[in-house]
Amino acid sequence: MTATIDQPVKVRRPRATLQLLRITLVVHAVLVIAQPIAAGYFLAGNVDAMTDIHATVGGSVWMVAFLQTIVAACYTIAGRGRLWPTIASAVLVVAEFVQLTFGYLQNFAVHIPLGTAIVTAVVWMTVWSFRRTARLSRREAKR
Repeated sequence: MTATIDQPVKVRRPRATLQLLRITLVVHAVLVIAQPIAAGYFLAGNVDAMTDIHATVGGSVWMVAFLQTIVAACYTIAGRGRLWPTIASAVLVVAEFVQLTFGYLQNFAVHIPLGTAIVTAVVWMTVWSFRRTARLSRREAKR
């Protein structure tokens, strides 16, 4: 008889990819939070805030979402993290491009609620990325 010793299965967790995702999410969150602040300056009478800050950041924030989608895909594939951050990031790319379009069209009935949803989603994802559950692999998260 031979005795077998069960060795613990080494689970590969997202580490470096999670750090990159966190950095990207923080940058994204700062940019989307700056948007309503800049709009507030415009409404308070600072006309230059719209073109100098709001339009400039708005024109580039969807590109940050695109970069976030790539980083989230690395988190999912290479880091074996969850799939939903990649899907949510891809949805944010589309939402932010639509947001940019409706902003330039000055359709505020869509622009303002969509902006609120984008800020909420990005902040929520950023908070999630710093929680313990973000470090779990797909296999551990299913348990």
